Amino acid sequence: MEENKNLTAERSLEIIREQIEQSRRTVSKSTGQALYVSGLCTIAMAGVVAIVNYVSQTALGHLLWLAMPLVIWIAMRNIFKKRQHEPESLVGSLVGKTWWTFAFFALGFFVIAIIWGFIGGRLLSPSEYVLINIKIAPTIVLLMGMAVTMTGHILKQRWLVIFGIAAGLLCFMWEHFGIGNHLLSYLTVLSPEKWAVPFATLPCLTIVLFAFIGLVLPGMMLKKQSL
Repeated sequence: MEENKNLTAERSLEIIREQIEQSRRTVSKSTGQALYVSGLCTIAMAGVVAIVNYVSQTALGHLLWLAMPLVIWIAMRNIFKKRQHEPESLVGSLVGKTWWTFAFFALGFFVIAIIWGFIGGRLLSPSEYVLINIKIAPTIVLLMGMAVTMTGHILKQRWLVIFGIAAGLLCFMWEHFGIGNHLLSYLTVLSPEKWAVPFATLPCLTIVLFAFIGLVLPGMMLKKQSL
């Protein structure tokens, strides 16, 4: 009798482990789809922003990034429409909250930077404004890298953690230290006074690189791994 009880307890634990693993695979597949779609939406938006900046000869196209959370939310709502009534697992909830936290911080920082740019550009001298100017793109990609890394920890996917750290730090350095600007300065045939428009589109390239390395590729790998 005691042996049967032990077997039953062992079988119960085995069933629980199987259910947890199955839930993790399901969440991994959904997360992979979400990362993949978010990456594609981000790349598409970066292209639109770059075109608007080029056509308007200004950096006003970056204001379109304010609509990015809405675009991704609509895309996700349509893709996961059939799953809306399914109970959400703890793992799925943690992943979702991680990315919503990123969205709130990124959007809030973007708004703060725009307001400060508007005020500082009018109250400070050009030399003072350059010294304390807020760089938006480096901070955004760093936050995105942190979100990808936390997703990897939650899903227990070490390679995803590495993806998030590598993509976040590399793209942060690329944008923060103005590597793209320096390359453009050496390679461009434009006169210095015409550099403003190309420079206004360079953050879009940074976002495209991160979206592909940090979102699209991990999304594809997660979807394939969960099959």
